[in-house]
Amino acid sequence: MKTIQNLFPFIAALGVFFLTSNSEMQKKMNHNYSTEIEIKSIPVEGFKPNE
Repeated sequence: MKTIQNLFPFIAALGVFFLTSNSEMQKKMNHNYSTEIEIKSIPVEGFKPNE
């Protein structure tokens, strides 16, 4: 019984770790998305650089 009492915090911590690592919020935070899709260039007509 004493060993179960000593091991319970570690077992509980591992359970919480696995629950949070598989959560929907964690998946959204780790989702790799490309910023190139969001950035669009705006063409400027009639622009002349300084010469």
